[in-house]
This record gives sequence, structure tokens and C-alpha cells, in this order.
Amino acid sequence: MTREDVARNQRTRLFGAMIEAVSEQGYKSITISDLIGLAGVSRRAFYERFASKEDCFLACHDVLVARAGKLAQAAWDSEHGWANRMHAAFKAMLDDCVAHPKGPHLVLVDSLGVGPGTLEHMQRAASVNENVLARAFDCAPDGVKLPPLAAKAIVGGIRHVLFVRLRDHREQELLTMTDELLDWISAYRSPAGGQLEAGVSREPRVVPSAKAEFLARDDVRARTLESVVRLTRAEGYTRMTDPQIAELAGTSTELGREAAETVRSSVDSAPCWADAVRDAVHAFAELFTGRPDLIRMAFVDLFEVGPAIAGRLTCTIEGFTKVLAETGPEPSRAPAIASEAITGAIWAVLSSCAAHDRLPYLPHLEDHITFIVLAPYVGAKQAMRTIQAGRRRQLGPQAA
Repeated sequence: MTREDVARNQRTRLFGAMIEAVSEQGYKSITISDLIGLAGVSRRAFYERFASKEDCFLACHDVLVARAGKLAQAAWDSEHGWANRMHAAFKAMLDDCVAHPKGPHLVLVDSLGVGPGTLEHMQRAASVNENVLARAFDCAPDGVKLPPLAAKAIVGGIRHVLFVRLRDHREQELLTMTDELLDWISAYRSPAGGQLEAGVSREPRVVPSAKAEFLARDDVRARTLESVVRLTRAEGYTRMTDPQIAELAGTSTELGREAAETVRSSVDSAPCWADAVRDAVHAFAELFTGRPDLIRMAFVDLFEVGPAIAGRLTCTIEGFTKVLAETGPEPSRAPAIASEAITGAIWAVLSSCAAHDRLPYLPHLEDHITFIVLAPYVGAKQAMRTIQAGRRRQLGPQAA
């Protein structure tokens, strides 16, 4: 073997060792000794390839993401016809999660809590997948492309559906989910979605900062949560004790409850459910934009706590989507997973805004988020009619 062959072989073995060790022990428990023992390489060889355990993990993460992309591409190339290719690519991805769950589990679940660099790698992988998905839809024979923000939302929704099943060791469910996922994605494929571009503004909107209701109460619980919020923003979660981390998770839950109450208020006052969704999204955007530190903590800082916090990551959104699902009709597309996928879709949009300090732009995405929620329930055309009617109400007499 050449020197390059030896290096490639050692990297491959270390990646295999990382996957197995993380699966058995969790990232935080494994040591470099564990990795080199499993891989059968020397410590010197390890440090010739990687700077640290985290560096090895991130490289492994990226290789697994690239592998999934290659599998989907190979499946796409093996078929003829756009619909057949889409089905084959998604089925290959889902089947691989069932056949080899440890790799996808490392990417989607075990990556939580590894370090700040992991979030960057996950966001980069998501961006690549968004571009691939958009290009795939560009190949559609009818010429219908995805509307703005839909690719990000769809990738976020798919990741959440996979994440939940891998986290709960329910990956066998994915074997029969290809058609359901494609049905949900197809809800956003409509010429009507192209009208969303006109609603995007480049100027940030100033929303007055406001204290969350659960922090404004005069009780011990509120004071404890507020101190945790301040500590997290000042020093980060790494210097917090386990009880404080538990309280940090509590802020995310409380924020989700506040969002759910906002939705219920909109549902009670709106003339119909579709209008209630648009009003709720507006109130939701105002609620989140006015609490930038709290939102960044819930969508960025909480992410780094680790797999133990995995069940709390999307609870800020779940309250919102749960109330809408309870009060609305059954989705016309992908009823088995629509609400769950929409939760991941909205989380992806909001977490991107929070991570890149773009929360002031969130109110300008209200029409897009409304479309993401409504299209699987009432269809893309009716979703756009609701959005346009809402615009006219906002403009008042000037709408004409």
C-alpha cells in the first residue's frame, strides 16, 4: 500500500471506530484510547490524521453526510423519469437509515452536545441538502419550482421526522414512509407558491423587546428561570450545573406554552381556521422577534447541551403546531406526518434566523411560514388566497 492508501485506510477505520464507540457509549464517554483500540491504529497515527476527538467526530459526520448524498444520487441516476427518480432517491435514504442506523444516528442525534463546531457542520450539511433538493425540483418536467424558503423548510421537516425515529429507535417505520414524505413535499409544489417572493422585504423590522410572560411572573420559578437565562447568555451553558441545565430546558418548555397560548387566542378570534393560522403566525413572529436573547438560547445554546436534551429541542414549536393540528382539519396531504414535519420545517427556519442574528427579519417571513403550515392542510392555492386576503386586511383601504 502507498502512504496515501495507508492514511485513507486508517481514517476509514477510525471513522468506523467512532461510529461504533458513539453508538455504544455516547460521545462524551469515549476516549481517544477507545478509538485507537477499536480502529487498531497507533496514537501517533491518530494525531497525524486528527487534532482531537472532536475533529475526528466532525470529519466522520461530514463523511456520513456525503455518503448519504452519494446513495441518493446513485438511486436517482438508476431510474428514468423525474417522479421515479425522486421516489428512488428518497427510498434509498430512508432504507439506509434502517439498514445502517448508527451512522444517521450519529449525524442527527449524537451530534447534539459535541461542541459549537457541530452546529456549523449540521447547518452546512442542511444548506447542501437544500441546494440539492431545489435543483431536483428544477428538473421537474412541468417546470414548477419550489417557492422561496420551501427547500429549507422541507429539509428541516425531513430531518425532524428522521431524528424522532432514530432517537426513539423506531427507524423500522421509515421503510414504509417514502410515499408519505413525498406527498408532504408535493404539497409545496404549486405555481401559487411563486407569488410568495413579492412578500419578502430586505429591511429588518423593529419589534420592541418584551419579557416573556413566564419570566415576568413574581414567583420563585420565574426568578430561577430568569437567572438561568442571564447566566447562559453571559457565560454559556458549559459552566452551568446539571440542575441549572435542567432549568435551561424548562425555559424552552415555557416558551412553547406561551406560543401555544398565542395560537389559541388567534384561533378563538379568527373567522375560520385558515385565517387563524395566518394570525397565529403573525403573533408568533412578533413574540419571537421581541425576545432575541431567549430565542437564541432556545435555538442555539440549548442545542449544545447534548442528546439528553434532544426531546426539548423542538418543544418551542410543538406547542404551536399541536394547537393548530387539534383545531384544524385533517391534512389533505401526508396526514400521518404533516404536523410533525411542519414542526421541523418551522424549527429549521427559526433556528437559522437565531443562529445568524436575523430575527429582526422574521416578521417578513410570515407569509412563507403561513404557506408552510397551510399548504399540506388546505392546498397551495387556498393557502395563497388566505395569505393574500391577510395582506389586504393589513393594508386596509390602500389595498385596492
